[in-house]
Amino acid sequence: MKIENIEVKPYENSILPSISFEVKISHIKYREAISDISGWLETDDGKIIGELRQIIEKVGISELGAHGTSFDPNFKEEIYNAVLITILDRRALDHIEKRRMSSRKGDVKLILNLNIKNVENRAEICHLHEVDPRTIGLQPLKIVKYSGGITEGQIIAYAYDPEFSSSRTNRWILSGNNNPIFLSVKEQILKGEKTISSSDWIHDYAPKLELGEYFIVEIPKGKEIIDAWKYVEKAEECLRKWDTKGAYANCREVGKLLNRIIKEKFKDDPTIKKWKRAIEKFEYLTSLDLHVEDIREEEPKGEIIIGRADVEHVLIVTKALVKYTEELLLKT
Repeated sequence: MKIENIEVKPYENSILPSISFEVKISHIKYREAISDISGWLETDDGKIIGELRQIIEKVGISELGAHGTSFDPNFKEEIYNAVLITILDRRALDHIEKRRMSSRKGDVKLILNLNIKNVENRAEICHLHEVDPRTIGLQPLKIVKYSGGITEGQIIAYAYDPEFSSSRTNRWILSGNNNPIFLSVKEQILKGEKTISSSDWIHDYAPKLELGEYFIVEIPKGKEIIDAWKYVEKAEECLRKWDTKGAYANCREVGKLLNRIIKEKFKDDPTIKKWKRAIEKFEYLTSLDLHVEDIREEEPKGEIIIGRADVEHVLIVTKALVKYTEELLLKT
């Protein structure tokens, strides 16, 4: 028994933030019957964020059969389709976002731990055949019935026949594979992983999980003719580690590098007037988390708290400034 495939999507039939998983599990038809599935959901760091519960969307029937007849070829692999949901509270959603931000691509990686309960059949049918006593030189058998009267009896003999099929149902004699145990109830844990891409999470999941809607700003890197993007990548890595000072410092390095390049290129060109206005505002912006003591003394006085919105703002402006610089250089 194993997990063959997992499909995940927001679960919309709940007033609480929920995700559903459509899981395909392979098992042996007629030998195994899945009776219950439950479990728990983890993030990629092994933290449990929710309980998984199966939803029965329609009534189904699972059948078990004994081995030892021409029916045996039907004991083959089959897919059991299960739908499980997990309800995610605010702490779970915050942890998912934290893990997503630590991913280089911003993806969400979830791990399903499924506790599968199944009934397994161990019964085998004995190959018993009727033998007419007269075929072996005996007189016909007379059997006194419990209800009274006499009926003709037959001799029952064992003979293996791979195409065995009983003509009388009362000759389906069972054994429990050399013991009296016919059924066993088993529990096993199956693990499965599912990755939700950053774009799917932002567009499909975040609004329905009450995380708010995102807007995506795409700033092409262009031909990367200057070496400033490496500082941008370092700033993004600092954001994932929640090193705000590191993020601001790398953005500030971007400004220093771009300013030097533009001044050397356009020192006698009117373009420098536009650049001065752009870089002055940028230098002021990127000093926010680096000159805390100076800012604290400004009116009104008080502590400066840097949040995610602040770092995201400076990163967007930094990327736009690099792209703007490349366009200026390409035009010349």
